[in-house]
Amino acid sequence: MKKALVVLLVLATVFTAVFAQAASEAAGEKLELVILSAGKESESEAIIEAFNKDYPNISVTHLEKDSGDVLTLVQQNSSDSDVVILIAQDSLVPMEPNLLPYKTVNDEKFSADYKNAENRWYACSMPLQTFMYNTDLLKGDDIPKSWYDLADPKYYGKIVLTNPSSSGSAYAQLYMMYKLTGDLSLAEKIAKNGTVYVTDSKSGPQSVARGEYALTMTGESNVSSAMANGSPVSYLYPQEGTGRRIEGAGIIAGCKNEKAAKIFMDWFTGKAGAEVIRSVGRRPVSTEVGGPDFLPALNELPFFEYDAIEAGKLKKQLRNDFAAFL
Repeated sequence: MKKALVVLLVLATVFTAVFAQAASEAAGEKLELVILSAGKESESEAIIEAFNKDYPNISVTHLEKDSGDVLTLVQQNSSDSDVVILIAQDSLVPMEPNLLPYKTVNDEKFSADYKNAENRWYACSMPLQTFMYNTDLLKGDDIPKSWYDLADPKYYGKIVLTNPSSSGSAYAQLYMMYKLTGDLSLAEKIAKNGTVYVTDSKSGPQSVARGEYALTMTGESNVSSAMANGSPVSYLYPQEGTGRRIEGAGIIAGCKNEKAAKIFMDWFTGKAGAEVIRSVGRRPVSTEVGGPDFLPALNELPFFEYDAIEAGKLKKQLRNDFAAFL
């Protein structure tokens, strides 16, 4: 009995040494990784900086595109990238055939709603939309409380939004209006209320922060960042709710650097990835990490149904219909 125990201890020691040596060799192996992101350049840089603290042997480059371009590049196999990150679910779903099934080490931490059934992608953040307003320009009863308030003539010429044809988050807003009304009647009324439309999702919040416009609808990360910078802005979630959206990440099938991509996905789907998501002002899906600074907890927010599958199928139609009355 003692002899058997000694043998087991020896084998355990040997295997531990072997695995430790393999891990050490992997950590020291020089690898490359190319990230394709639908987020901001500053967000990608923060993610890469945090990743390289744990994996300094992996040389990482990144490319930022809007969600429509990201989807096209992945579907056409023309991105030369290894992983895609910060891309909304309504774009993730149509690119699923182009993503590599890979079960990360953190798989059990994700419910079915936050991952693809074949492990082609995992959720990383929630790009929730909210009103952002300039506190010097709007106060008290002048602060909108409802989606329908954006069509009120008292806001004529005071609203800046992003064009749904050029931004994934702006399209999400358009789809939410569609879900509320069953058509684009509300979106049309808002467009005809002197609303200014810009081509990217950063310009609107920046304009509101500078006081050029009073109000926008934008992602939480823009609100959190502006408030952290001391801009005179605040937020209000529409009383009808906001769509419960998610963004995810996955490995591009046939990528050149699959080994590095798998290492990244194991890291990004863990607590370290969630922490850096939070640090850039986005809301992590992980329960191990809290929400962005200055913003309420997830259980305090009003939601209504956001069907990412339907949103993806209706994208071309709704964008075309919107363009017709813009």
